[in-house]
Amino acid sequence: MDKFITVTKRPTTSRASAGDDGAERDAKRATTTSKDVFYGVDNSLLIHDDARCAPSAKIAGFDLDETVQRTKSGRKAFMAKADDFVLLNAHVTRVMKKLNDDGYKICIFSNQGSVKGALDGAKARDIKLRLANLTRELDVPFQAFCATQSNKPGKENDPHEYRKGGIGMWTRMVRVHNGDVVPDLERCFFVGDAAGRASDHGVGDKEFAEGVGIKFFVPEDIFCEGENW
Repeated sequence: MDKFITVTKRPTTSRASAGDDGAERDAKRATTTSKDVFYGVDNSLLIHDDARCAPSAKIAGFDLDETVQRTKSGRKAFMAKADDFVLLNAHVTRVMKKLNDDGYKICIFSNQGSVKGALDGAKARDIKLRLANLTRELDVPFQAFCATQSNKPGKENDPHEYRKGGIGMWTRMVRVHNGDVVPDLERCFFVGDAAGRASDHGVGDKEFAEGVGIKFFVPEDIFCEGENW
């Protein structure tokens, strides 16, 4: 069996228990809509799927934090609640809709290490609610792959290298979630804020794009006036 493919079952709808708080009920409702499906694999990857997403040879990939979304409060994303997030700027919706109209499949590839192995835990519920809210706000279908673990000395919690700058999330998307359509790398690209600049928190986004073999842009290259992209 391909080491990147794990047979999984999509969750059936479930009712919130009487003890659930409001945020948990909202997150559970988000997982049962006709468009949004959330599930975890390999104890290290949280996936958001949308039935409207058609396979495509053209993939427009995006990081999530400080690329598609930012926090209203200015807090770090891992410290923020789901309702603290807004679109990065006023251009995000226009660009996403144009890409969708041009036949691109939009995919989010994001490191969300605060979830760790608790794919049904509180942090995971926040991510699910964020992505469900983003679906409604953009009104554009997308898939999202969130790497929740990392490898450490003596602890291989991420054996498939889902975490960026590894390319495991892309590999799984191609092999399992793109309907056997092979992406045309010349027409694919990835956008992220971790580009190795002096002010950046790292270089993982750029390494991800380079590892896949696709073009790389920072958010200000894409979410701006005009359509230079």
